[in-house]
Amino acid sequence: MDISAPNRELRYLTGRKLAVFLAAADRIIPAFDSLPSGGTMTTAQVVDWALERMEPGLRKRFLALLTVMEIMGVAFGARPFSKNSAKARDRQLAWMESGPSLMRMGFFGLKNYACLGYYTREAVWKAIGYAGPARPDRQYPDTVIRALCRAEAEVAP
Repeated sequence: MDISAPNRELRYLTGRKLAVFLAAADRIIPAFDSLPSGGTMTTAQVVDWALERMEPGLRKRFLALLTVMEIMGVAFGARPFSKNSAKARDRQLAWMESGPSLMRMGFFGLKNYACLGYYTREAVWKAIGYAGPARPDRQYPDTVIRALCRAEAEVAP
């Protein structure tokens, strides 16, 4: 997990929630060839940007999921999720993916946000052979996300 990068402060993914998100994203999107795993601060900063724009009630539930995951880690590896082994984390995520409907919904929400944070980055586009948007010159109403995707802005842990 990469936890370096000064510049933009995280607002929602902080402390234990950040540790849980990074640990989960690391298992959901494993490192491949020259690409890092999804458990990086770069992924977290894009997700934090998205959380800032999320409806407050939904954002509260998403952040509560991270807390629940951390506590439930004890049942899968005798430690909190963020401190468990990769094998224990995989067991817990697999259980969430196919378990009770609330956990399943939470897992897929987490997976979607991890993928959002990871695959919106231009460095990843190049590595997977994606040429980018049809109109790369298009102006975005929010310049922060464009800077994050281009790796022009970083986040302070």
